[in-house]
Amino acid sequence: MSFDAEVAKVTVDGAEIPRVLVPETVDELCEALSDLQRDRQRILIVGGGTRLAFGNLGGPYDVAVSTRRLNRILHYEPDDLTLAVEPGCTIAQVHELLGQRGQMLALDAAAADTSTIGGAYAAGLSGPRRLGGGSLKDWTIGVEAAGPSGVVAKAGGMVVKNVTGYDMMHVHHAALGAFGVVTRLNLKVFPSPGPARAVVIQYQRPQDAYAAAIALLRSQLQPSSLIIGNRPTWTLRVRCDAPPSAIERLAERVVTTASEAAPPAQVDILADEAQAVAPFIDVTDLRAGLGVARIPVPASQQLPVVELLMDDSVCADLGSGLVYVAGPPTFDWRERVIATQQNPTFLALPATLKEGIDVFGSVRPAAGEVIRRMKQAFDPERLLNPGRFVLHL
Repeated sequence: MSFDAEVAKVTVDGAEIPRVLVPETVDELCEALSDLQRDRQRILIVGGGTRLAFGNLGGPYDVAVSTRRLNRILHYEPDDLTLAVEPGCTIAQVHELLGQRGQMLALDAAAADTSTIGGAYAAGLSGPRRLGGGSLKDWTIGVEAAGPSGVVAKAGGMVVKNVTGYDMMHVHHAALGAFGVVTRLNLKVFPSPGPARAVVIQYQRPQDAYAAAIALLRSQLQPSSLIIGNRPTWTLRVRCDAPPSAIERLAERVVTTASEAAPPAQVDILADEAQAVAPFIDVTDLRAGLGVARIPVPASQQLPVVELLMDDSVCADLGSGLVYVAGPPTFDWRERVIATQQNPTFLALPATLKEGIDVFGSVRPAAGEVIRRMKQAFDPERLLNPGRFVLHL
């Protein structure tokens, strides 16, 4: 077992965890978990560290276990469109590998060079391209995860149509490590259609941006992502994916459809595809020291919510039915977000503002009972990320 200088100090919710274990193999990870369980050590599971702000006020923690060095590509078969990775592989690493073979995962994330695929899976955070390409959960065809005893459980496989263990496979998605440490993800990947275009359309008023966006959602143009941001002006951003022979025509049709719904102040068609999701990347960077919240609202009902929050940085993801907002990490800001009455999830808050609330929002009693039973079944001693998950589990 080793200590990594880059992760020798881990701080979560203002509390430093001085002991950090950095296993280099799954066997080392399992051995460490077994030893820690024997000693009743409470464990914080860490990936790239970009989402440590997300989670309830948990702990105290005796040790952090980092998956940073579990970063190998275990299997890649381009012809079968399948990929298997360890959890410490960064999102940028996966994008680069697939790009070399003209393939892709439609996954956008802040700090992609540091953010890990395992962390993205555990946090359950999807991006705007969910509209056209689904989410990481949708692409997962197999999972292996180590429980607190160090025993690895497997579900699914490397075959896209393999549904064995389907329910068990998704237990760990968006569970924030409450039920185990993911050690392997088997993914289906997709052919890249070619160079994308970012259509950036500026409006003077949010209602105009929404009129254009709703028109695009109802059209047959099938944009890959569709978001509205308010910095520096109200801007509709659309990602277009199509074969090279059709991409320019698609972008022009997007402009025409949006303009007919609401005359824009300015239109740009850009080859820099990152511009299609720039507000999402900015608002969801949980390392920025801001309060960040995710509010579930259907696209047709988002405008009133966005108008309540327009003094903050907003990114409305119409395709996913989510509004992201970043603002000053203050009590007043937190209460303003809660006042939307849309059951927000707080992705980042200072420890003092996590006190007395569940950052995941309210949970239906029946669902809460299921989650409690799952925690009892997978981690009865509550050693894995104790207190960080929904219901402070």
